[in-house]
This record gives sequence, structure tokens and C-alpha cells, in this order.
Amino acid sequence: MRKIMSICFVFLVILSLTACKNSTKIEVYVGMWPDSTNTNDVAMYATWEQRFEADYPEYDIIGEQFTYTTEAFIARANAQNLPTVFQTWFTEPQMIVSNGHAKDITDIVNTLGWYDKMDPELREYLTFNDRLYGIPRDGYGLGLIINLTVFEDAGLATDLDDDGIVDIINPNNPSEKYYPQTMDELLSYSLTIKRNTEKDGLIILNVDKNGGWQFSNFAWAFGAELETIDNQGVVHANLNSNEAITAMEFLKSFYFANDGDSVVPIGNMNYSEWATRLGNGQIGMAICGNDVISSAITQGGIDRNDLAFVPIPAGPAGQYTLFGGTPYMFSAYDSDEAVEGAVKFLEYIGRSPELSQASQNAMREGMQVATQKNMLILPAVSPWINEDYTSFVEILNAQYVNVQAMHNFQDFYDMLNDTRHREEPYYTQYMYELLDEVVVNLKNLSFDVTSSLNSKNQLFETYLREQMG
Repeated sequence: MRKIMSICFVFLVILSLTACKNSTKIEVYVGMWPDSTNTNDVAMYATWEQRFEADYPEYDIIGEQFTYTTEAFIARANAQNLPTVFQTWFTEPQMIVSNGHAKDITDIVNTLGWYDKMDPELREYLTFNDRLYGIPRDGYGLGLIINLTVFEDAGLATDLDDDGIVDIINPNNPSEKYYPQTMDELLSYSLTIKRNTEKDGLIILNVDKNGGWQFSNFAWAFGAELETIDNQGVVHANLNSNEAITAMEFLKSFYFANDGDSVVPIGNMNYSEWATRLGNGQIGMAICGNDVISSAITQGGIDRNDLAFVPIPAGPAGQYTLFGGTPYMFSAYDSDEAVEGAVKFLEYIGRSPELSQASQNAMREGMQVATQKNMLILPAVSPWINEDYTSFVEILNAQYVNVQAMHNFQDFYDMLNDTRHREEPYYTQYMYELLDEVVVNLKNLSFDVTSSLNSKNQLFETYLREQMG
């Protein structure tokens, strides 16, 4: 009996020690964990978790599915229960940092040697008062996605090299381009598609803040600045400048270009509509980010070789690509140790400039899972600029990029560094919401663009004063 009691006592001590050990682990809540229905992705993240915890046993990685919206974030932030690391949009850091919700990670990133390896422009998006508050996951640029079958049916492009794929650029003479390169051509191509195929030429998004988001790219092309800063450093609304009004009137013209009829779909158009309509051949063109081109395949069922992706056409004031992306940010309400663990975990999911074996494995595994899911794989817009990293990415691209006619995409990548334009930095989502309310009314011939933009500008100016003084 004494022996049994002794064994039981030892067993209880071991359990106690194990419990104490687990309770002393630093918990890191990773907010970008995949949904349980994505079994391949979940298994991949579980592997990354195991590798990390084997190398850093002091940490306990806890996966959480946190989808960022402004409303969801504010609710969680006010309750001080944000994930340790979460994804957001590049329009949001100014709001997140100014309200005290983000951890300063400057010292961590400098210690790891990552600071100077980060794309300087993306780093600037996340820097406030010379302190860094996030790490970019990737960047994206808006471009013009094209259904090549619709273009061929409209007589705008054809297969020039007999490989079964319509060529938007002559593969033998890249200076010959068969896509709209100016805003006037964007309208004329849309009209040709409508008249020759009875399909819509372009889709204009107009709800869920997407209309304002994409309108800003048109506005820059016409010379508008949607936000200005005066000599005292005060930010002002500028939604009703002559240039912005001209850009909005240009969009309105798509609704009446075909002898008073529309060359774009009528109704509320959100971000899923472009993918479905372009994928199933209802429209010829749409504006989207290069990071979501696959949506036309997954939602619309189009073959990847029936797609092209080219730069947004130039306007009277120049050619611009709205450049944004997804940053990782870190909760101000977690310990410094937890946040340091979250930053280090990025290496183990292939989202750092490091080329350790764990990082290389993760990057390859991400490509392999994308291939298994039959996703379209194109070069990503890298957030890191160190030569060893970019060289390794080129090796991966050569192995996994899976479009047959890369020349139908190359102009976008070749021009991106020269055309990219940062999103407006201050309370951008509210600005997009206000502009949505203008864009959604463009289908009405009697709609007064100038009056509406004057009204929205006053609302935005009032909001800026309330938020910024």
C-alpha cells in the first residue's frame, strides 16, 4: 500500500510539474489561422506551429481565425482582446496606432536584422514618429483583368502565335499591345465589346467601399488629390476638386456611352461581382488587385489561360496603380515577449526576409498547397528587398508560376515600380464609404456629380476635424 501511495505521489508531482511548465509558456495568438474547412491549409499551419515550438519551446502558438473589418477590430480592440498578431489593410495603421492599439516593434525588428530588408515604401506605411508598428505580408497593385474570349469575340485581340491562347500583347513584338492604354481607350474598348458581343465592357464597383476605393485610382489619373495637407500640417478633404469631378463624370459616361445605354452592369456591384461576371463571360474587363486574380477562376469558372492582367490605363494627368497590401500588426495589449514570439513566428510561415531551412520549407509548402488547390500562381509583390530573398523567390516563381502566356501579364509587373501610388493615408475607409455614395448613383442621368461631391467633401472635412482636430 505504501508503495502504491508513493507511486501515486510521484505521479501527482509529475502532473503538477507538467501543469506548471505549460502555465509558464508564453501564449501567442495567431489571428490569421485558416478556417477549419481549408484542411490543406490547416495541416500546413499545424506543421509550421510544430517546427516553431520545437525551436522555441517557451512559446505556445494558438491559432485563431480573425477576419479584419474596421467594426470587428474596434470591438476587439476596445475590449483589449486582440490576437497577438493579426492582418489588416494598409489604410488602417494610422487609425490603429493613433488609438494606441498597436505594439511598437522597432527594436525587435532591428535586433532580428529585418528593418533594412523591408521595402522602404511599405515600411513607411507602418512607421509613425520614426517607430515601426507592423510588418508587410505582401503588396498588391490594382490592374485591369481581361477575359480574353470576350476580347476575341469583340474583335479586339486574337491568337497570334497559334498556341491556343489569345494574345493581348504580341509575343513576337511586345510593343504591339491590344489592351486599352488610355482612359479614352478604356471607354472605346468597352463600347466595342458592348456593340459587338452585347456583353458589358467594364464593371464599375459601387458598394461596400469598393466604389470609392477604385474611384481614387481614376481620380489620380485625372490629376486629383483627394486629401491635402496645408502649411500648418493640417489634413483636409479634397473630394470636390475640378479634377475629381472630371474623373467622376468620366465614370458616369460609361452608363450612357452606347447611344444613351450603359456599357457597364447596372445595379449594386460588390467585389465578388467582378470575379463571377468576368469569369463566366458576362463582362470583358474589371479592375482588381493582382493578389485576387484567382477569384475569376474559383468564382467564375474561367480557365487560367483565358485571363490577362495589364496596367490600369493612363489618364490626362498620368498613369497610376493604387498600391496597397496586407500588413501584420501586433496587439498593444499583449506582453513584449508574446509579440516578439509572434514576430519570430513569421519566419516559420515564410513571411520574413530570412532564408533559414524552416523559412524555405514554408515558402515551398505554400506554393505546393496553392498548386494542389489548382490556384492561379503568379509572381507576388514582395515586401522584402534583400538580394538572397529575391533570388530565392525567383527560383520559386520559375518552378511554380503556372500561366502559359506570361506575356499577357508582364506589362503589369514591368510597370508597377513606376506607376504605384499609395492609398490616401487618413481615415481612408470612411472616405471610400462617402465616395461609394456618389459612385452608386452614376447610373442616373440627372444625378448631379458636382453637388454630390461638394456634400461628401463637407462631411469628410467635418469628420477629419472631429478625429484630428
